[in-house]
Amino acid sequence: MLYYSMLTQLGDVIELDLEIKDPIDFVEWTEENYTYVQYNPNKPINRYGLSITSLDGGLSGIPDLDSLPAYNSKHNTNYDEKDFKVCTEVYYKNIALQNALEPIKDFIFRSHVLKLSSGGFFPVHRDVLISNFNSCRILFPLRNTKSPNSFFILDDKILSLNEGTGYFLNTAKLHTVFNASSFDAYWIIVNVNLNESTYKKIINLVKVI
Repeated sequence: MLYYSMLTQLGDVIELDLEIKDPIDFVEWTEENYTYVQYNPNKPINRYGLSITSLDGGLSGIPDLDSLPAYNSKHNTNYDEKDFKVCTEVYYKNIALQNALEPIKDFIFRSHVLKLSSGGFFPVHRDVLISNFNSCRILFPLRNTKSPNSFFILDDKILSLNEGTGYFLNTAKLHTVFNASSFDAYWIIVNVNLNESTYKKIINLVKVI
């Protein structure tokens, strides 16, 4: 919890020196080469994912794009988010993605490209609770992510983020995402194991100190 608290002293939204070059080209590459799968199939909302890391390097989304508590209960398993750390071919076949994640690549887990189709949303929630302050979330907006088309609301603020740029977000605070447009919206969601080493790496990536 110490390192998470230290990060949030710099802000709830921190722009990092991480970048996906040509984010629209990256999105189009994913659509041309892969099939997005339903995110959390138990809740048929218009949201889909493409795994960057998974349990075995596969792209089925099972169970890394499912609700882990629900999956574990149904299948008598005990998967934790940090079990999903094997990079998929989405990572290995795209240089722009490799370059963007290279500084933190060895510390990422359960990461994916997220697609919200028209009307797709995440209800108000928190990602970080008492038991999991030992990780943090980095977000790359990619395409169609700004208001009035899409809304990412953190606490009570509508975020306006540069597409292609990586940001630390304090997702211990209430937040929600909604695509109000007729076009798909895309983000990259990256989970990072947080310890002294990765804290120092993230601090070194902060654009404005």
